[in-house]
Amino acid sequence: MLQRRKLLRSGVVLAAAAVLAEPASAQRHSMKGMGAMDGMSMPMKDCIDLCLNSHRICIETASYAIKNDAARADLVVMLTDCAEVCQTTANSMIRNSSLHDILCQACAEACERCADACAQHADDAQMNNCAQTCRTCAQSCRDMAAKGH
Repeated sequence: MLQRRKLLRSGVVLAAAAVLAEPASAQRHSMKGMGAMDGMSMPMKDCIDLCLNSHRICIETASYAIKNDAARADLVVMLTDCAEVCQTTANSMIRNSSLHDILCQACAEACERCADACAQHADDAQMNNCAQTCRTCAQSCRDMAAKGH
């Protein structure tokens, strides 16, 4: 029994190491070619990709801000909250959840607020990139929610 637990733990550690070995900036989140998404409209597929991209850039920007001591706690919280809302929204669209239009509205609001917070650091390229990515995602989510897909 003890050896089995040890084996399971080492498997989890190896899996985590494999995920962490590839930096987030090198990961690709494109949904193209996924069987469950074959029947989806292009605007929805594009919105999913934009949500996943916003998730990634918000996580990267939070990490960047912490490492560069440029972050206030409220900015890091905003970035991580936005990232989580984007991930949840993308997941809801992938599942074709009946709630995804509500989540798209929430995602648009979270992204807009995050973009505003990042834009306050106008002299920082990473923050500007995050702001632009979030604004693009917000617009796509607003459009998706308005269509009621």
